[in-house]
Amino acid sequence: LALIYGIMNILSFVALRNIGAGMFTIFAQCKIMTTATFSTLLLKRSYSSTKWRALIGLMFGVLLFSEPIWNSADNVNNPADANQLLGTVAVMIEVTLSGFASIYFEKVIKTDPLQLNI
Repeated sequence: LALIYGIMNILSFVALRNIGAGMFTIFAQCKIMTTATFSTLLLKRSYSSTKWRALIGLMFGVLLFSEPIWNSADNVNNPADANQLLGTVAVMIEVTLSGFASIYFEKVIKTDPLQLNI
């Protein structure tokens, strides 16, 4: 689990080096959906269509609230050698790992408290 969090931090730096903070914020909002998806896969939870719509609405609400950030011209701050595709892929992998790590940690705590060595 610590390795996953370390990889997530490295991927965040790679993403922020290659895309602006506004784009990073937009893609980071996908953590809500990846966490809910891994919750259904790993913990066998089932969400009603109302809850899925609420999650999507929450994600869009946060995106609209952060609109002044991602609508600004932050491409000026990016260096000339920035790779937009690499930054986007890095943040999407980081978001997926974040959703997995949080749900996996919850599963470990709920299934076997002795396996958790703190």
